[in-house]
Amino acid sequence: MGRKSRNPLFRDHSRFQLDPCHPTLLPRSHNQWRNHTGGILLNSLLEAWNLSTGLFLDGFLAVLVASFVLPAIGTLLVLRKMPFVAVAVPGIAGAGVAFSYFIWPTIFAIAYETLDPPSTFFQNLCAFLFLALGLLWLSSRESRDRIESGAVLLFVVTLALSEILLLDSIYDEFSHRWLHHGHVLSVLESGRSRVIGTCLIIAAIAGFYRRELWLTAIDREQATISGLPEKRWLLIHLFLAGVASGMIVPELGPQVVLGLLLIPATISFPAARSLSGYAWTCATIGIVSTLLTFWVSMIQDWPIAPALIVILAIVSLIHRLIKQRWWAT
Repeated sequence: MGRKSRNPLFRDHSRFQLDPCHPTLLPRSHNQWRNHTGGILLNSLLEAWNLSTGLFLDGFLAVLVASFVLPAIGTLLVLRKMPFVAVAVPGIAGAGVAFSYFIWPTIFAIAYETLDPPSTFFQNLCAFLFLALGLLWLSSRESRDRIESGAVLLFVVTLALSEILLLDSIYDEFSHRWLHHGHVLSVLESGRSRVIGTCLIIAAIAGFYRRELWLTAIDREQATISGLPEKRWLLIHLFLAGVASGMIVPELGPQVVLGLLLIPATISFPAARSLSGYAWTCATIGIVSTLLTFWVSMIQDWPIAPALIVILAIVSLIHRLIKQRWWAT
């Protein structure tokens, strides 16, 4: 008989060890450790899925549908070389919602006693009021460069205005949390229906007029020859982005809308080879990122909005690197 190995992994009587943090036996062998880790991963997936589809079903479905439609709308803004418009539009809508929190107690004095937040209808109304003013001002500028510079200006101003209005309202703690993280996990059934309905309408309009929207976004001269006024279709595109932000920002918050509009379309653009493939790829990235976000957020107790932005960037970068390496070979 050969000499017995001193390595405890090969001792017959020491195949398991006691975890000092948890009173369970952990396998020492590689296969047993792999099975144990796989079981933990599966349990975390099931736990996150049960929480997402149980307690937070309305918010989960709202973000999932928005993550399919908004990245596709964002591709048009990137093709038009207007990424800052994608940044500004949710910010303008967010400023409108912040204004609704600020002005609501002035209109309804009882809010000082009940501290009830403004109704969703009033939030939508204020968001659309701000969007109408902001987008009309942007569309009045002559060139794309001037529109982009104006969008940057609007984003900076509305971001500062939102924080001032929310912090100066009577809903200080709640409104400040809404400003930074939204309230995805507290979306009600009515809010879910509004988000899904808005996304379906926008998807139907964008799908029906996809040729006109794409052509005017890519080649203005060819669009003019084809009888498609570039200015009119720019207004239609801004209208779609504005409606999406005005209806969805009061439910999911500006960070979620901003991330979905901008991140997949911007990072994936260098790896795009066709228009339809570009839009479908960004929509797929949005859905995958949302599923990963809810999994990570449920397990780690992270806020949804910042986690979604980080995961959107990671998934988009991974897709871009894979596509570029694949084409290089």
